[in-house]
Amino acid sequence: MPVRPELAYQRQRPRPDRVNNSARRTYDLLRSTLVTGRNTSLGERELTDALSASRDTVRAVLQQLAREGIVTREPKNGTRANGSILLRIDELNTLDQFTSDPSTRVEVRALECRPLGCPPMVRDRLRLPDGWTVLMIESLVLQEEQPLGLTVNYIALGEDQSADFHVDEPDVLLILERQLGVRIGASSTTVGAVAADEQSAALLGLEVGAPIVWLEDVIEDVTGQPRALSQLRLRGDRVAFSATAYRPGA
Repeated sequence: MPVRPELAYQRQRPRPDRVNNSARRTYDLLRSTLVTGRNTSLGERELTDALSASRDTVRAVLQQLAREGIVTREPKNGTRANGSILLRIDELNTLDQFTSDPSTRVEVRALECRPLGCPPMVRDRLRLPDGWTVLMIESLVLQEEQPLGLTVNYIALGEDQSADFHVDEPDVLLILERQLGVRIGASSTTVGAVAADEQSAALLGLEVGAPIVWLEDVIEDVTGQPRALSQLRLRGDRVAFSATAYRPGA
């Protein structure tokens, strides 16, 4: 009879000299504290006590974090956290509101902007009435001149709205509110992960196949009509997400 995976794991794993001496658990605990810890110094001796892990385990985890770009390790200078932008996925914010740190600058640069007519898949996703069209805007998002992510927005235009207007800011919320006069209501969000293709890797400074956080918002107006499909590809070493959730019926 085959041995269940959890039993095989328990039998093969040596007895640790520290209570939490698991590289996987140590990684997760440390990674969770580095979300907003920009330029924080990380000492191996202090981390072994704080994480209840061995020095070798902590060193291996820091090396893994360095390979992922989450920390920087330098001879004689030790290890420092690079920090991430913390995004609240239960709030709708413009891209320049990604961070509340006034010293951190987030910029959006348009790569392509053109009308698409009304592609059937976008029409179905946005439940567009007859006669509506779509404006597509693809942009590069940068944090302090470093690539942070890519965003593609499919913005619904009513029969009386022309796609020929000049885009003042390549930010979907600003276009909807300021240029189209849309009162934004709610959005539904989906988060996943994808591998970087050649184009995404080149734009974001990653290796082909590197993991990228994929986020999609379907943004509605106050009447419940979807007005934009917004898709973002974000560097996993530069972003983290937060939300407030409640147990139903509690």
